[in-house]
Amino acid sequence: MRTEMTALRQLIMGFRITQLIHVAAKLDLADHLARKPQTAGDLAPLVKADPAALYRLLRALASIGVFAESAGGVFAMTPMAEWLQSDRPGSLRSTAMLYGDEILWDAYGRLSQAVADGTPAFDHLYRQPFYRYLDQNPASAALFHEAMTGFSEQEAGAILAAYDFSALRSIVDVGGGQGALMAALLGAHRQLHAVIFDRSPPDDEVKGVFTRAELQGRARFVQGDFFDGVPGGADLHILKSILHNWNDTAAITILRKCREAMSARGRMLIVERVVPAGDGPAEAKLFDINMMVTVGGQERTEAEYAALLNAAGLELAGVIPTNSPLSLIEALPRSRD
Repeated sequence: MRTEMTALRQLIMGFRITQLIHVAAKLDLADHLARKPQTAGDLAPLVKADPAALYRLLRALASIGVFAESAGGVFAMTPMAEWLQSDRPGSLRSTAMLYGDEILWDAYGRLSQAVADGTPAFDHLYRQPFYRYLDQNPASAALFHEAMTGFSEQEAGAILAAYDFSALRSIVDVGGGQGALMAALLGAHRQLHAVIFDRSPPDDEVKGVFTRAELQGRARFVQGDFFDGVPGGADLHILKSILHNWNDTAAITILRKCREAMSARGRMLIVERVVPAGDGPAEAKLFDINMMVTVGGQERTEAEYAALLNAAGLELAGVIPTNSPLSLIEALPRSRD
């Protein structure tokens, strides 16, 4: 009984951890401590913080394994803290920044409203949908896209390991953002060419990535709205973390537009968290709440994805697990038989 009470108490107080790590990311503490171990007094002028308050923050972070404190109040990096460095591939710094930022933090405070009426908590708070808000707030949009790029960098290796891309020659990445996944795929498979289709253009740093010798001339960015149509003629259309943003009606529309663009022998790969059966722990079940709070989408079961595909003129060919929370849902045009 006591053990369960202690565990529940820790869960109740979990919000503190999110904000501790958020502030560590916001102050770039990992970047500073990666250069050399320092005291709070050393760091305070660098990050424009009160030395005593900063020490208390660092002490709390060290107590959960983010940084380590040694004699004399000197703080140093830990393996966990390395993932907060801004220049580390797959860095979680932008994720920590996003999840503690007011656009998500305050929206989660309205979760009860979302549960009561089934509409996104974000809409109640900001009086507009999530993506429209991002269109009007460039700083928030930049943070969001940076976090999504970080997710793609973390997950690309798992996708590459789980699926055979060797026979493919062309890919359309639908809603491909800044192209992090395609950069990884093209780097690993020299025969591939890609179209990265998204509403937003690539930034200058991304353009630089795709001008590297091993990628140059093998990818192009196309702007557009997947509710209107998507580029066609590819061996594979891939949708990574797209459908979970939308309700069933919108998701079916997106899939139909992709189906219209697919060749008779084309394939589709949907990369999402698939909700497993049973009441065991699963990231998909918690990410599903994220979708409910922010955009009104949802994570889905295998059966729910099969139903969406069927409604869009596609058929489920299989679900391939990866060594990450993501699964690969492969689909084919239903008329192929």
